[in-house]
Amino acid sequence: MHDHRIVVQTRCERLAVFHARIAVLFKRLPMLCGFHVTQDLGITQVTVDAWLGGAPEEESGRELCAALEDLIDDSGDDSVEFLRGRTFARALH
Repeated sequence: MHDHRIVVQTRCERLAVFHARIAVLFKRLPMLCGFHVTQDLGITQVTVDAWLGGAPEEESGRELCAALEDLIDDSGDDSVEFLRGRTFARALH
């Protein structure tokens, strides 16, 4: 039972770090509204707010891919698991 709690706590900590990295990604790419990561880790449905002077969608997509590759390189299998098959969107409050 004690080991299970440690595993759950560790996973929660890793997930919190992952979410923080995704939040940094949205701050780094202010034009990015959202994106979907497929099961095979492809990036689809990249949505950007192309205000005057904002980066074109294609350029934003390249920046997004590079940022996600860095995230995977830094965090390995955890990031792959947390990314696969999920949609991410900027939270507006």
